[in-house]
Amino acid sequence: MSISLRIGLLLASLMVFILIIVTVIKKRLNIKYSIVWLLWALLALFMAIYPTSFYFLASVLGIELPVNAVFLVMIGLLYALTFYVYCMISKHNEEIISLTYEISALKKELEDLKKKHNEK
Repeated sequence: MSISLRIGLLLASLMVFILIIVTVIKKRLNIKYSIVWLLWALLALFMAIYPTSFYFLASVLGIELPVNAVFLVMIGLLYALTFYVYCMISKHNEEIISLTYEISALKKELEDLKKKHNEK
């Protein structure tokens, strides 16, 4: 890996890391969601500092080119991130349905109270 590519990757991963920290501080991103993005930034930082680790990973996995090992790791992380996001969406959908039922029950109760109050 060329030195210019390593420096670019190092700077980009540091910028992403700082961006994530700033968005958490400004409360635009929840801390529990930022952990995944921080791990991505740390992986990119690790790749910039130790590019030979992907040569080792490629040889262990039987992959001919280290760049393919990088793609394999990134695709795996994308799958994990997608699965995590779908789990969160599913959880939020269940909460929305539950809240909708609760709101409709409260509306019904309020209407009944208004009817009773108007009858008096």
